[in-house]
Amino acid sequence: MRLVAEQTPAEQASRDASAQVVECERQLESARQRLMQIDRERGGATVVLERFRGEMATIRQRIVDDLELEEPADLLNEPVDELDIDMVEAEREIGRLKERLRRVGYIGDEAVQEFERESERHEFLTSQLDDVLTASASLHELLSDLRGTMQERFEETFTRVAKEFSTAFTTLFGGGTAKLVLIDNEEGRSGVDIVAQPPGKRLQSLALLSGGERALTAAALLFAILKVNPSPFVLLDEVDAALDEANIVRFRDRLQELAAGTQAIIITHNRGTIEVADSLYGVSMREDGVSTVLSMRMASEMAGRTAD
Repeated sequence: MRLVAEQTPAEQASRDASAQVVECERQLESARQRLMQIDRERGGATVVLERFRGEMATIRQRIVDDLELEEPADLLNEPVDELDIDMVEAEREIGRLKERLRRVGYIGDEAVQEFERESERHEFLTSQLDDVLTASASLHELLSDLRGTMQERFEETFTRVAKEFSTAFTTLFGGGTAKLVLIDNEEGRSGVDIVAQPPGKRLQSLALLSGGERALTAAALLFAILKVNPSPFVLLDEVDAALDEANIVRFRDRLQELAAGTQAIIITHNRGTIEVADSLYGVSMREDGVSTVLSMRMASEMAGRTAD
């Protein structure tokens, strides 16, 4: 009875041990299967890694060939996962650079020599441009000085002519006043206007004067200009045609004053003006239709009459 009682736990222990052995064998088989799966996955990963390495080597070589590098840059040899690069932005930048290269086109072997020639030409043109700009600045300065001198001379001459004009106007008209005034036209440049007041009339513009008054005013301006800036000779074409006898006397008196320093050639039909001439020249037509020029020196004629 005691043997039977001892046998039962032993059998139970044996069965438990057999179950554990079976479980261990099952786990061992599962581990073997897992190890085989890992070996297969490692083999596939190795193949993929080798393919990636080959592709990277091809890409490096393409970069070296496209950029004509003697040796790959250090950046190409660094692991991608160790670089602080935004791949999306890098792809976008690569695309932009490729487009620029496409627009630039093929770069020949003489690109460096051509660049050097163009650089020399650019430097030459730049120096020429600097010279032109310097000359332009000098011309602008000279033009500014010239305009200042012209304005100064104009104002000085205008003041003198205006003074002489007022005197000549009063003399020719036997009174009255007149003045020259500066005006600004539409272009902003100064012009000259005449404001006259003949004896017994109100101050008014030149356009409101009569024909004889305008002619006498113009003569006064002419005498004033010739007084300020004398001329060797002057040619007057019937400037006295609209003058009456009283104005002719004053006109010819001023004309004689002018003739003291300027040779005056006058075309006129007025007897009062002819009387003060030194020489007379006339043109007449004969019966045969041929023009004849007549001349007379008034000084000789007057001397002959005095002798008689």
